This record gives sequence, structure tokens and C-alpha cells, in this order.
Amino acid sequence: MSLILSWVLFPVLVAAVGAGWGALVERAAGQRMNGVLLLPLGLATAIVVASLLTAFSATAPAATPLVAVGAVAGLVIARPFRRITLWPALTAVGVLLVYGAPVLLSGSATFLGFTRLDDTATWFALTDHVMTHGRSLSDLPVSSYQTLLKEYVSNNYPLGGFMLLGVGHLLTGIETAWIFQPYLACCGAAIGLGVYALVKPVVSSQRLCALVAFLAAQPALLYGYSLWGGIKEMTAAFLLVLGAALLAPLILERPDNPRRLLGVAITAAALIVTLGPGAAAWVVPALIGVVIVWVIRARRDELWSVARGVGLLSVTTAVLALPMWVVLSSFLEADSNLFSAGQPKSEKLGNLLEPLSGWQIAGIWPVGDFRYHPPTVATVLLIALALLSAALAIWLTVRSGRFTIAAYVAIALVGCAVYYLVGSTPCVIAKSFAIASPALLAAALVGGALLWSRRRAGLIVLVLIGGGVLWSNTLAYSDATLAPRARLAELQHIGGLVAGKGPTFINEYDVYANADFLRAGAPTGPAEYRPLTLPMRSGESLTESAWADIDSFPLSTLEPYRSIVTRRSPAESRPPSIYQLVWQGAYYQLWQRPAVPSTRVLEHVPLGESNALPYCGSAEHGAPTEPLCSANPVAIPPCSQIRTLGLKAQAQQAQLVAHQRAAPIVVRADETVWPDAWIHQAEERALIPTTPGQVVAHIAVASTQTYELWLDGDFARGFIVSVDGRHVGRVRNALAGFGGLRNGPLTLTAGFTGYVHVANLPLTSGVHTFVLSYPHTDLAPGGADSEFTSLAAITLQPESPPSELISVPPAQATQLCGRPLDWIEIVS
Repeated sequence: MSLILSWVLFPVLVAAVGAGWGALVERAAGQRMNGVLLLPLGLATAIVVASLLTAFSATAPAATPLVAVGAVAGLVIARPFRRITLWPALTAVGVLLVYGAPVLLSGSATFLGFTRLDDTATWFALTDHVMTHGRSLSDLPVSSYQTLLKEYVSNNYPLGGFMLLGVGHLLTGIETAWIFQPYLACCGAAIGLGVYALVKPVVSSQRLCALVAFLAAQPALLYGYSLWGGIKEMTAAFLLVLGAALLAPLILERPDNPRRLLGVAITAAALIVTLGPGAAAWVVPALIGVVIVWVIRARRDELWSVARGVGLLSVTTAVLALPMWVVLSSFLEADSNLFSAGQPKSEKLGNLLEPLSGWQIAGIWPVGDFRYHPPTVATVLLIALALLSAALAIWLTVRSGRFTIAAYVAIALVGCAVYYLVGSTPCVIAKSFAIASPALLAAALVGGALLWSRRRAGLIVLVLIGGGVLWSNTLAYSDATLAPRARLAELQHIGGLVAGKGPTFINEYDVYANADFLRAGAPTGPAEYRPLTLPMRSGESLTESAWADIDSFPLSTLEPYRSIVTRRSPAESRPPSIYQLVWQGAYYQLWQRPAVPSTRVLEHVPLGESNALPYCGSAEHGAPTEPLCSANPVAIPPCSQIRTLGLKAQAQQAQLVAHQRAAPIVVRADETVWPDAWIHQAEERALIPTTPGQVVAHIAVASTQTYELWLDGDFARGFIVSVDGRHVGRVRNALAGFGGLRNGPLTLTAGFTGYVHVANLPLTSGVHTFVLSYPHTDLAPGGADSEFTSLAAITLQPESPPSELISVPPAQATQLCGRPLDWIEIVS
């Protein structure tokens, strides 16, 4: 049901908002517009309206109701859906399905780009906050959520790209995460409509127009950014093609009434509030070019009319782009990471391996990850064909006095050139390539279509260029990484349980927990955007890329937090006894203490491997990195240690409380047999499969009982698991969390692996054979990805003895001797 709601209800809502507001703008402009452009123009208007209201905290709550009321009014007054014809509608739906294919074919409402880029978590946080609070953070308690928002909301970050997503979230009630990918697909559909409007004057066949627009709306680079959560790039791309479609007719005929420039002003303002001042690279040259044409073609007595129209257009755009002016000063102070001067190489590149090739703007790049180079010969031939075909289209259309395609290409390329000439970072230039990439591809396809009308060779051109586009995007589809819907849905549920019961300690490096799902519980993670130091018992403080067992943190660190969220795994300890388990899912446990606990923990003595391996990953005030994570939180303490604790408890008139649980059987990944071609990371004791093959482990169990089978690692393509020749399950699309973009050889980053429960196995005492098969590629989304599959450990968790708290008087402390224990406490 959630998949249907996300991919049917939300797109229908977006279409209704676009059509309604498009009709209102048409009435306000006093001109009947191209019906194909009504929907994207209405979306641009909704972006501007919502941006104006969310620029200030007092008016932010009115943004969504006003957008909804305006849309309904436009729909009732003008009934604009009657003007949408079959082929443009099929184009939009087709493009939406192509952009949505990796999610739709996964069978669950989720989003893409997980582990490749953590910016998506920030987009969720921004969207949820600004729609109700604007840029104000005054009501937020200290938390990782607040710390993250400070970096964006309270400074210069442009927020226009999040407006439609926020409106959709509030109107449908669907969690932002589950409509994020549908929003990007809707932007793709809007690109298709804009290209259709540009192509229609030069290609007579509606079917051929639809084919050209369908293919041009999915250039490889932009499609790749959509798989990484490129919300600004997708929003800006549809606004750019919309602006070109509205400006192109003005080259031939200057409007006699300045009101008819309203659509252009709205689109320009929407692009500005989406990209910030950087939008000037496209807006200013485009408007200057049109004005120059007007001046050249105007009679002397018409110059005043030209000046008035230009002035009104400029003022209207500036007023509608008010949210940008509000933050302009902070933008200029911070430089907003646009320019290369003085920046280290890592910041210049962002998440790129190297500057992208300018050839990628042609729209064909047949490789799964757009940061890499595809096969040379085929790529060069296809790109060369596309460029020749685009040149042919521009020459033929301009010669016949039709400037739509040429104008779009010129605007797109000039903007990219401006970014390059002013010294923008390679990261920013790459984004400009993505935004502009539909232009050259549209021209190339138009060239094939025009050639086809003269010679049959044009069909071959269309097939080759279209095939190159589909080939590129099929590879990208196969390389996509899907967010683990089931795990994140549990975080969403926990977010409701911790609302008003914070602050919340989330013992996992998961930016989605801190930035979005647990926001109502004032979450803080010990290694991610922490607003304060959270020392461990050893004195170190975790930084990014780190994890520690909950037992590694002293009571003084944990007790200020009323709620604690832990990953359900055999490697995680139980929190101190004052916390009670209030909810448990397949992936997480929620522990809470009373606002005023009735007991006091005087001393907490952790046992198990965390004493020797207190953390893995990066930390401050100690060893900078530790590669190996603790995997066994249980030990049988010496009886002498228990007697000593009993004496301490007796002296303090307190009780002993211990957490008894069965010790897990842990087999590190490199204690197995694996293919020679796989990567063995000795320090992490982990494996990264590079070819299909099998991991074989022979594991001995001492008693006949039921064991929980867990795998620790990262599982994109994942593993098929069998025990003693019997299939027991498969782990797939179960990524642990944001592992950072790998900028070189494959590595397993400590702290980013995660435990996944495979099955409950009844096993007899003795040795059993476990086989983990890394499968061949398949047609499922992400089926070709091998970068994000790794194995750190295979763990069996016995069910007996059961997990329980045991309380004993100090005089009877020896009752705890010989028991497998997680920890012992002195409690009063």
C-alpha cells in the first residue's frame, strides 16, 4: 500500500498542484499558454509561493495551505486537465516510470543513493523543518538534529528545491523519505513536458515528439544524479527547460503586454531560490540575449516599451526571488563552496573521483557510476554521433526561423561555461553539466527526427542515440543502491515513541536516524553531528566513521538520555538496568528510563570484548583509528571479581544486578574459506567479494537448541545462505548505513557494518557447514553492484540461557559465579 500511495497519490497531487497554479498564472498573464507547459509552470509557481512564505518563521505554516488553496482554485476555475493531450501525458508518465524503475521494481517505497551520499538525510531534515518553522531554530532542543540544521537552515543554503516535496509530505501525510524518489521522478516528467513543448514546433509528428521528449528527459548524467538523491539538480533541470520553452517564442515576437512576461519571471525566480545566486549563470545571459534581440529588432519609438518590459521583468523576478536576498549576505561571506580558490582538493571534488568529463553533457555515458569512464570506442562513437546530430538540428531549425532548440542549447551551455570561467569547483561544474544535459541530447534526437523525415538514415540515428541513452541508464539502474526500507521504517516508528521522551541516545552511526526519523526525540549520536562531547570509559570520543558497544560508555554519558536506541544484534550490550525495553523490532530496540528513576546505579562493570576493543573507527583523545569492532559482549567473570563487587555492594548497602545472556558464537570473516580473488582486509578481518563465489565456514555448537543466525557486514547484492546443504535465507539490499563515498580501492570502513538476522536454526551439537554464496548479477535494481557487499562476521546466538536481569543480595554474590554475563551493577 505504501508503494501505491507514494507512487500514485503523490504524483497525482503534484500534477494537480502544477495544473492548478499553471492555470492561475495563465489567467494573471492574460495569455493562453501552451497547454503542455501549464503543469511545469504551475510547479515553478508553487515553488516560488512556498519559498516566499517559508523565508520567515511567522508565515512558514501558511505555505502548504496556500499552495493547496491556490491549486484547488485554479483547477475549479480553469479545469486545465482538459488541455493535456494524450502524447504529452504518455511522455510524462513514461519518464516518471523510468526514473522510478529502481524503486518500483524493488517492490517497496524507498529511496536511492543510500551509502553513496548522506546528503539525502539532510534534505529530509530541511524539508520537514522549513515547511513549519522557516529558518528559525529557536524551538529546537540541543541534539544532532539541531546541529545538522544549523549548517543549512540558519545560513545561506537555498531551499527552493525542497518546497514541493514539503508540500506533498504535509498534504499526503506520507513520510518525506518515501516520497523523495517520486518527487525526483516528477521533476523528470516535467523535463519531458518542457522538451515536448520545445520540440513540437520543429517536429510535426506527435508520436515522434513524445519519443524525443521521453529520451531527452533522461540523459545519463542527470539520471545518475537522480539515483544519488540530486534534488537540486532535478528541480533546476526542469526549471531550466521550462525557462527555455517560455523564452524561445519571445525571440521571434516581443509581447506587447508586460503581463505576458510573468511566466518567465516566475521561472527565473524559482531557479534562483533553488540554486541561489549561482542561478545567475543561466538567468542573466538568457535574459540579456533576449533583450539584445528585442533592442535590435525594435524601432526607435518602441525602445521605451522595451525598457519598460525589461524593467518590469527584472523587478518581478527580484521580488519573487526574495528568499535569496534574505540570505545573500551570508552567501557572500561563506562563498558557499562555489569557487576553487583556496580549497583543498578533497573539497573541490566533493564526492567525485576527478573532474567530470565535459563530454558527459551529451547525455550518453554507458557505465554504472557516472564518476568512472565507460568503454572508450563505443562511447566516443555514440557521443560523436549525438554531437553531429545536435549540430544538424540547430542548423536546420535556425535556418528555418525556429529557435526553440537552439535557444535551449545556448542557454544550457552558456550557463556551464560561466561556471567554468568564474573558477567554480569541479563538484559545482559537474552539477551544472547534469542540469544542462537534457539540452544537447534533445537537440541530437531532434536532428535524428528531422533527418528521418528526409532519409531513412535518420531512423538509425534515433535508434543509436536512444539506444545509447537506454544502455547508459540500464547500467546505472543496475548499480543503484536502495535504502533498507524495513530498517528505516522501524526508525520512523521509534520516532513516534520517543516524541516528548527525549533526549535520545542513538548508538549507531546513521545520519537518517539523527537527521530525520528520530527528530521528535532530540536525538544525539556519539559519532555523528554530536553537539557535545560524549566520552567513553576509555576517555576517547567517537568521531565520524565509528561505533562502540553501549557498554563502552560510562553512566555519566548515558544517564542524561531518557531514551536509548540500540541496534538489535548479538554484539550489542544491554543498556544499564535503569533502562527498560519498551519496544523491539527486527532491527532496533528502544530502551527508556523513568523521568525520575526509583533506583540508582552506583557502579556499572562491563564484561566481554568491549573491554579489549572499546570502539572501532575514528576517535579523539586516543588512538585515532581502531579497525576491529567488538563482537562478543558476554564473558564468565572470575568468581573473585564477583566477590569483590559483593563486598563493595555490602559496604554501600546496595544490591548486585547482573544481565545474564548466552554468549554468541562468533566467526570472523577471515576464519572461513573464500575465493582467492576476493579482497581480504586483514586489520578489519573482513572480506569484500569481487566475483561470484562462496564463503564456507565450519562452526561447532556445543548443545542442541535453536540458534539465531546473524551476518555482520554490508549487503547490497548480498549473500544466499545455506546450512548443511539446506537453503535458509538471503540477505540483500540491507545496507548498514552511510559508509562514505569510496574514492579509490574498495574498503570496508569500520563502524559501518551492521548485523542482519537471517534465520532461527534448530541445530544439534556438533559441527555444521555454513555456505554464503555471492550470486551473479541479475536484473533486479542494484543487481550489478558489488561495491557495497562485504562480510565481517558470522554469528550464532543461542537462545539458552535466556536473556534476563538477575538481582542478588551482596551476601549471595557467588550465585553469579559461572554464569555468562553481559555486565554486573551495584544498585541502590
